[in-house]
Amino acid sequence: MFLAIQFPFADARGFLDEGGGRLSRPAWPLVNPGYDFLRSSGLVRPRRRGGVSDWAGEEIFSDAKRALRFEDHLGTKWYCLGSSSGNFKCAFRRFHSQGTVARFEIGLRFSADKAVGDPILPFLRDVLTMPVIVPDIDGNVPHQPSIQLALAGQKLAKHFLVSTTNHKCMQTNAMPQTWWFTCGNLGIIVEYFGDLELPPHTRHVINISGAQISLSHTWLAIGKCRCSVWFMHNSSADRETARRLRIHLTRLHSERECLKIILSHLGDKTRFDLKKYDASSERLQHYLKDAVNLLQRPKFMGFRQSPMLKAAQEAHGIAFPGESASLEWMRRQVALLVDGYVRRAQSTATVVNYINGNCMNTNIQLGPVSVTGDFSLVTAENIQGSFNRAATSTVDDELKIKLQELSIQVANLTKELSSEEAERTSRDLNALTAEATSSTPRKETCQVSANGLIAAAKAVAKLAGPITIAVKAVLALLAI
Repeated sequence: MFLAIQFPFADARGFLDEGGGRLSRPAWPLVNPGYDFLRSSGLVRPRRRGGVSDWAGEEIFSDAKRALRFEDHLGTKWYCLGSSSGNFKCAFRRFHSQGTVARFEIGLRFSADKAVGDPILPFLRDVLTMPVIVPDIDGNVPHQPSIQLALAGQKLAKHFLVSTTNHKCMQTNAMPQTWWFTCGNLGIIVEYFGDLELPPHTRHVINISGAQISLSHTWLAIGKCRCSVWFMHNSSADRETARRLRIHLTRLHSERECLKIILSHLGDKTRFDLKKYDASSERLQHYLKDAVNLLQRPKFMGFRQSPMLKAAQEAHGIAFPGESASLEWMRRQVALLVDGYVRRAQSTATVVNYINGNCMNTNIQLGPVSVTGDFSLVTAENIQGSFNRAATSTVDDELKIKLQELSIQVANLTKELSSEEAERTSRDLNALTAEATSSTPRKETCQVSANGLIAAAKAVAKLAGPITIAVKAVLALLAI
């Protein structure tokens, strides 16, 4: 088994006056392997097996063994994967950057034999909570407290911000700000060769044509850290396809996380001083245009990208105060592109497995609203599907909003019901949403599903009123 764990970063200094004091070297992605180095991390090196033609900059990296250290010797600590056990060997710790988009990667090889139906979730929890140390910029290790691996992102961001800043040129009143170099959600790729019991709510995404590789995805949360986890079942000896797929998934995740962070910075008017046609705004618009277009391509590197992007989508809590004013410095076509991307991200439902110690709950993120409970797989998928179907439908905006509000109310209802009742109620929601968003809604079918929702809500007194109001609001817009 092989695990690739990445901390994605957004480096916003390229959109600040004078580059935010960033060192002139390494000048990612135009670096000189064997000569350039990343301070307090390591030397810039060429990738042993080279890069890939479609993703620029993957052929080089900075060795980053000094940026993160394992408190325990990996070779001496054993981890259990169901009935088998083994230890880890660290294959690499490296830093990649394309200028604005950056990431720190850890590669771990697990020594146990092929998995035989073992549950992966406890194993992932143990890996993500292993103690690590992020040294000070001067390499001070003894006095640094350890931290769980999954929670090391903020310290790593500070480490790389400090190590790439020219402090001699920084004015006292312009010291580096933490938001200049920000860590996004953790990304994990688990490549396995036997059979695993994947976590609940894991979605099969695609089979890779021409190779015996299947791809599945889920979201995990360890405390406040949310992780996008890809499971790559490799039944073939096609190492090159597997490698290209790992690189593609890694870059997709870092590109999307970086874009989300930069957009959130734009929502805070105190961070960028942008004016029409100045150099900083032009650089930022160029980045936004390329990033959004990249993340909307249906196919890339020979892989069907759309299913991957859809599977790993999540709701973005991004809002532009006074949207017209917030985007007025952009060219019109860029503003429309960005606005459309943000609106789609805001109206997305995501299901997350939330791990708290040895306990697990399911969190359903419905746009800006989060509902946590012990949801079954069927219930969670029906609620998520209903919310997303409404968001992407062609019905008028008012009906979309009412259907999404109903999905939120039903999510709160189902966590109070028994598993059987919750599944039945979620199916009623799914049926009502599907019919309401069809080209010719059938009134009888809508009424049956609506009656089922209202009847289910009577079992929970505090929700009977809100559910009834939400259902009747949808029926009224359908003229039922």
